[in-house]
Amino acid sequence: MNLKNLSEEEKNLIYSADPFQMTQTILNSNLRGLEKISIESIKSMNLLPVEVVNVLLVYFYSEYAGQVYNRNDLKRLYHLWASAGIRTYEDALEMTERDIHSELGYRP
Repeated sequence: MNLKNLSEEEKNLIYSADPFQMTQTILNSNLRGLEKISIESIKSMNLLPVEVVNVLLVYFYSEYAGQVYNRNDLKRLYHLWASAGIRTYEDALEMTERDIHSELGYRP
């Protein structure tokens, strides 16, 4: 999903889908246990608006789809974005320009 060139249907998803539905759409497959655990860890926090969470999911799974990853990485990014005050689609889009590995502390 190209966040800078969304179709009308994709825009609607960004602003309305729950994290499980959004992730299933991003991955175009059923969710594995790892995805379910990761999503469950952020679903009930309610610190970020729906569209920000969904952009975060696109950002995260664009890098980690189909891989084994630390199940706390998604939660860590969620907290980083919440503490950075990311509240709009535009702010979230700007955050996706950053290197995800650096954001997670895997690169200096």
